[in-house]
Amino acid sequence: MQNKTSVSSRIQPLKLSLLWAISLIVCLCASSLAAAPVQRPVLLTRLTGTGTSWFGSPIIHNLGSGERKLIGTFYDIFVWDDRFTKLATARHGSGYPHKGRIYSPAVCADLEGDGIFEIVVASTQGSVAAYEWKNNTLTIKAGWPASACDAGQCPEVRGIAGGDLDGNGTIEIVVTTTQTNSNGAQVFTFNPNGSLYQPPGLSYNAWPRYNTAFGPGNDGDANGPGNHGYGCYGLNVGIGDLDDDPFQEIVVTFDNHQINVFDHTGVSKLASNYFTNRDSEYRGNRLNWGQFIRWFDAGVEESHYHYHTGTWPHPDNQKWMQWTSSPPNVADLNRDGKNEVVCVSNVEKDRPYDTKHHSIMVLEGSHGNGSRSARRLAGWENLPSSGYPLSRTGHSWYPPRNPPAPTTADITGDNIPEILYAAHDGKIYCTSASAQKLWSFNFTHGRALMYASEIMVADLNRDNVPELIFTTYGDPDNIKPGQTHGYLMILDRNGNLLHDLQLPMQGTNGNGKGAPAAPTVGDLNNNGNLEIVVQTFGVGAFVYSVPGSAENQLIWPTGRGNYLRDGRPLSSMKKPIALPLYLLLE
Repeated sequence: MQNKTSVSSRIQPLKLSLLWAISLIVCLCASSLAAAPVQRPVLLTRLTGTGTSWFGSPIIHNLGSGERKLIGTFYDIFVWDDRFTKLATARHGSGYPHKGRIYSPAVCADLEGDGIFEIVVASTQGSVAAYEWKNNTLTIKAGWPASACDAGQCPEVRGIAGGDLDGNGTIEIVVTTTQTNSNGAQVFTFNPNGSLYQPPGLSYNAWPRYNTAFGPGNDGDANGPGNHGYGCYGLNVGIGDLDDDPFQEIVVTFDNHQINVFDHTGVSKLASNYFTNRDSEYRGNRLNWGQFIRWFDAGVEESHYHYHTGTWPHPDNQKWMQWTSSPPNVADLNRDGKNEVVCVSNVEKDRPYDTKHHSIMVLEGSHGNGSRSARRLAGWENLPSSGYPLSRTGHSWYPPRNPPAPTTADITGDNIPEILYAAHDGKIYCTSASAQKLWSFNFTHGRALMYASEIMVADLNRDNVPELIFTTYGDPDNIKPGQTHGYLMILDRNGNLLHDLQLPMQGTNGNGKGAPAAPTVGDLNNNGNLEIVVQTFGVGAFVYSVPGSAENQLIWPTGRGNYLRDGRPLSSMKKPIALPLYLLLE
């Protein structure tokens, strides 16, 4: 007769083998499920009565409590519940807090950490408005609207981002305007209560910039010649840590071939002492980021700003960087723990100025002793570029060109970000962190002129491999009657087309047909599947659902990366990526 120990010793390995086999089957089934193809998005609804959308990416958020809601930013602001019932509207106009169109994506955040969420929008006539979500409606926040009027002008505010600049737990709002008056400011920073942000202990007014005052901390005579800006025409602000102090910096691009980095105190960061002023009146003086034109050729910059030799560069002979509508990002491309500035510029030459192509420029932050500040990151001396822009012959202003907003996100799974953007040659470009072109994709559908939105990055089939989502737009109906230009497109991470959906309606808006704003991806109705929300020029908003998807990997799910709109991926936020999008920013 066998003893119990002997029997048990034989049964135990069988149990372990069985458990291993079950585990293997579960893993294989899970793998099989995860590897299911990305399913075609299904149209849930069209939201009407909205008017025109520009580049204001929509928002999916619970606004502090209850079910998630959808916030659309057109000229008015609309809030719908998860069943698409309209809950609230914030009107625009001369008698309202925000005066006109909402050009850029709105900030959505609890500015003061009091549990009340705000929607902050930039608009026309210098208006910047913060609306609180209270009692199931939008109410203008005390102290707002703030004004970005200066030097006798009230320009349009086209750039906005939020950030805790000083690390005190509250969110400041940074905006940029189309101000062109030489005495006027283009960059404003506001406190959560709508007043101008002023760090304690300064002997000068930190904001707005550029100012005309003289002396320490001011712009009038900074480094001798002073700082001078020009208009910011398209989502021209980003926020992130670009030095070794505990504060965040502000990056701004201008319509004068210059890019600048500001401390939260308003002072422009010094560039590397490699660059010095060549002007005879200020020869040898240090330069800050915003005091010198950036040229396409690194050799031109070296000769001009370092050696002070040769003829002065000129667009008749050399190509220069034009930052008119160039949204800047902050990212650590080489994973050394130090952030860089990443920006896509249109590159000009000749007179009248002619854009030859888009190019990505990557500039080092002011880390350590600042010896590399504003210098090209190693390997980025030669700038990867697009092709020549599509012809706009016969067009005046419309359709508007898309701001070439870069998406800096890891799409290959190696913990190193790639750079994606839509160029004006009708292609999406994907470039590695080492400046190598990985692929391009033509999205024009055979049209002579078509533009694309910023590119979203999210996993649409639960396999933890991201897909790329964007929309297209093009000629107004009065130029190309009946021709379709609005599409929702999905690519895999290698640039292969997965789905191409013609928007159900194209519209007759004189600005264009299609969807210029970056779509937003998230689980709006809390059913486990992702929704894709698309705002259009004139036929409302379309909401699609993606069967078989989930919120397991939202990397860059909305315009400018997250609801602070600071040009960083959602995965760079402090909370884990597995949390829903609306929780990550609470």
